This record gives sequence, structure tokens and C-alpha cells, in this order.
Amino acid sequence: MIKIFQDVKFNNPYWQIGLFFLIFTMALFLKAPSQILVFLLSIILIVLYFLLKIKYIRLQTELSHQNNLLGGYRDIMEHSGCFAKIDSDFNLLYTNKAFQKSFFSNASDSKENLLNLLNQRLNNRQILNEIEQKLKEENNYKGVLEIKDRDEIRYLSILIYPAARQNRTKYLLLCNDITSVFRSDRELKKEFFVDPLTNLPTRLKLLDDLKEAKKRKSNHAFTLIYIHIDAFEEINEFFGIDTGNKLLEHVALWLSGHLPNRNASLYKFEHNNFAIFTASRISLSELEEYLKSLSSSIMKENFSYLGADIDISLTMGLSRGREQMLKNAYLALQEAKKLKKPYRIFNKKSHNEERFLENIKTNKKIKEALNENRVVPFYQPIMNLETEEIEKFESLMRIRNRDNSYQRPIEFLEIAKTSRLYPDLTRAMIKNSFEEIKTGDQAITINISVEDILDPKVSSFILRQLARHEVGEKVTFEILESDQIQNYRKVANFIKKVKSYGCKVAIDDFGSGYSNFEQLLKLDVDYIKIDGSLIRNLTIDKESEIVTKTIISFSKELGIKTIAEFVSSKEIFDKVKQLGIDYAQGYYIGKPGRLIG
Repeated sequence: MIKIFQDVKFNNPYWQIGLFFLIFTMALFLKAPSQILVFLLSIILIVLYFLLKIKYIRLQTELSHQNNLLGGYRDIMEHSGCFAKIDSDFNLLYTNKAFQKSFFSNASDSKENLLNLLNQRLNNRQILNEIEQKLKEENNYKGVLEIKDRDEIRYLSILIYPAARQNRTKYLLLCNDITSVFRSDRELKKEFFVDPLTNLPTRLKLLDDLKEAKKRKSNHAFTLIYIHIDAFEEINEFFGIDTGNKLLEHVALWLSGHLPNRNASLYKFEHNNFAIFTASRISLSELEEYLKSLSSSIMKENFSYLGADIDISLTMGLSRGREQMLKNAYLALQEAKKLKKPYRIFNKKSHNEERFLENIKTNKKIKEALNENRVVPFYQPIMNLETEEIEKFESLMRIRNRDNSYQRPIEFLEIAKTSRLYPDLTRAMIKNSFEEIKTGDQAITINISVEDILDPKVSSFILRQLARHEVGEKVTFEILESDQIQNYRKVANFIKKVKSYGCKVAIDDFGSGYSNFEQLLKLDVDYIKIDGSLIRNLTIDKESEIVTKTIISFSKELGIKTIAEFVSSKEIFDKVKQLGIDYAQGYYIGKPGRLIG
């Protein structure tokens, strides 16, 4: 009220009229005191007049403030990324300068329909149907547009959402140019697909080639040979790294000239390992002869460097089929090393019998642990690198044995997946973790797989537990194996549901192998956990640093926080902090423990 009266200007004619009536009424009352009712009525009318006038001044002040805010919002819209307002028929109602620059080729384009504009510039016009369908079904759209701009392609992240809640008549469109991110993405892919020393394709290129080979219309078995140069560590240690590198180049050249057929490809793996892959049909007897020939021929090869003669021998593992080829070839290689043989061919039966007996024992232990409530969470601290304070803990699965020792997931989780016990382990972890945090104020992150999300029983259980324990604000779900997501709609729907309880969502192991940035845009996530293989090598490997910087830059563009895992030393800790990563987790911060804190 004081503020209102401070704003009053008594030279205003309205105030002068009001004061005149007040003085006039008081004069009448003094002249005729018997007219008390007339006097009171006049006073009431004058008070009402002043109240209405004060209300009028307040509304004027508020209107002025809103106009100032509106001007500020207009400036933001004009100088931020692309912004437009459209109706339900995709007609443009308003566009800012950035939108006009990105989509208009002349002034008449402002009267165009949005879909017509996009149709002229999109590389993939099928996305128009996707936009229409999503708006019709979900009343919003989020994705990436590939725009033709003269002689180059640009990429725009786009978000379309209702101008008001439950409004299906007017929509706001926001988009940002993320071309630089996509270019970095492609350059990284090229880097990762070629080994810099030998110029051979890498393991990642092999994985890509295996996927492509499976798409072809054939059902015969493929062949993969995993090749290991023997005693390479000793060669490196005795003759030096330069000699080791020259040896790798020499072997790469030699293997290129000794492939099983003209359709076969040679790949360079990590360290002293190579692989040969062919999708052509080759008989088992031919392959065995080839392996014998390769093994004996390389031993006759003369390699000299700086006057030193070095003998070369290989150990090889071969797998045939169409599934799990890399894993099976590696198992055959390990068996050859164990038996000190030059090669082994993967035999499903011999590998399965031994594994089968071991799996029976492990399954029994898992069932007993579930029945006796011995599946428990261990908690590893996660530090906020800005404040250097522990902000949350990752809940990690353990099985408590009867002797009070603990088993880690690496010892039982894969076996659980093959025996249908995996969903029970997930449910046990969710239930026990939620029960342990419901009375405290500590926040946790908890791992769930894509398999968990797509399992209706598990996803429903998670939602019920969130409703029952009311811990949503303390929980972040880390989605594992995100590169295996195919049904983005179901995963996005699950994310939307858990977020309605106040939960946050993270993508785990981002950057492992080769991560697709475009796919990430389809999910509404809050955190990206950068893969440990990158963080471990940050201080010694330039490529790991380049990839990590790209992920950080991409995340900041999208407003997503980053977490570094496997921070095991002060050097790595200092490095992740210097790069601008938001959170850190690892043995340098703290080891997992049974209790929070």
C-alpha cells in the first residue's frame, strides 16, 4: 500500500476531483449535521473511488512490467537459435531472424507452409511424415533435420511443442545448428575406423562390416580369424618400441599378401593383434589347410631391423558362423594359447560342456541368494567437480555369500541373463536400494538395462516401487547398453514415466566403441556417463582426449551434464576437471562400500 501511495501523483485530475468531492461532502455535513446518512454514503462512495483508482494504478504498473518482460523475451527469441510459431496446419505465424536465415530463400517464403519449406530443403523427406505422425500422437516432436544448404549439408536439432499445455492449435518450434557436432562425429568415425600405424581398418570397422554382411541375402557361414603375434612384448622390451612398430607394419604387409581369398579383409586390432574376415563360403577343410600354411609360412619370413634378425610366429583362433563371431574367435585363440598350439577352431560343443557345468553351479548360487535376500547394493561416491563435494552414490549389485564375502556382477550376471534370473536380480536391487534410501537424504544412481525397460513386468515393478517408496527425487536411472536400443519410442516412454516421479536419467558408457550422437537426441536424458576406456587413457592417449572433448562439447550444447567414471588417480582427476566434466567417480574418489557415506 505504501508503494502504491508513493506512485500517486496528486496533480493528477482524478485525484483532484476525488479530493474536491471529499471536501464538498464534509462541508455539507458541517452545514447540516442531521444528514448523517447522506454523509456516510458519500464517504463510502469516495473510498470506493479511491480503491478503484489504486487498483487502476497497480494494473498500470504491472502492465508496464509485463511489457518490459515481453520486450526482453522478444530480444531473446530474435537473438537465440531458430524460433517460429506455427498453427496445427503448419502455417507460419511468426519467425525470428535466425529461422529466416536458415529456411527462407526469399521474402515470399514467410507465407509458406512449414512442411513445404522443409520439403524443399530436407535430404530425407520421409521425416516430414514422422513429424506429422508424432505431433498427432504425442503433441510434440524432437529430432534432427538434415538440411541442404547450397553445396553443403547442415544439421539442425529441432523441438516442436504446444504453445500452451494441452493446446493442439498453436505450436512453438525451436532449433539449433549442430553441424559442427555432426562433422566432428563423422571425423571421429573415420579416425576410429583406420589404424594410424598400418592404415588397416580397425576392430570397429570389422564390427560395422559384420553388421553389413548379415544384412545380405545369404545364409552360409562367415569366417573370422583372430591373429596374435607371439612374444611381441619381449620384442618391444628388448629391441624398443620403434622396432615393435616396424614389425607390426611388416606383418600387416605380409598378411595382406596371404589372405584366404580375394574377398577377405585384414584388420588391425589393439596392440599385436590382427583379424581376417571373409563373408565368402569356404569349407572347413580348406580353412584348416590355410591356417597350417599361414603358421608355417610366417616362421620362414625373415624380418631384420637395424641389424637384428627377429623370428615371427603367430597364434590364431578361428570361428565360423554368423553370430558372436568375434567372441568365439577370441575363445579359440585363448584355447590355442593355453594348449600352446599354433591355432584352434572354435567348437561349440567342447566349449559348451565345460561352461554348462559351471553355469549350473552359478545359477544355484543366484537362486539361493535371491531366496535369502542376499542380493545387496554397494555404494560408490560420485563427486561434483565444481564444489568437490560428494553429491550422490552409484548403487552397484553384489551377492553376499554365506561366509559374508561378496561376489561382483562380472562373476554371475551374464549367466543370469541366459537363465532368466536377470529380471529377478534387477527387481531385488531396485527394492533393496529404494528401501535403504527412503529414510535418508542421499541420492543414488542405479543401473537398468534396455532389456529391463522393454520387459513389461520389470518396468511396471520399477514404477510401483517409485510410487510406494516416494524416492523419485533421489534416484537417477543409468541406462546400460544404450547402443542396443532399437525401440526408441518404448524407451522414451519409460523415461517420461520415471521423470514424472522426479527421477533423472543417465546414459552409461557413452563413447564406448563408436556412439551415435543423433540417437542420443531421441532420448530426454540428464547425464552422460563417459566410458571408462576413454577416461582411463586420458593422460596418455591423445585420441581419447579428442573423443572426450567432443562428448563434453556436444553435452554442453544440449544442456546435459557429464560424468567421468574410472577416475583412479590424481592425474586423471585433474585432467577431467580441467576438461570441464561435471562429475567424477572412481577409486580416487572412493571405493564401493556396503553403506552410503
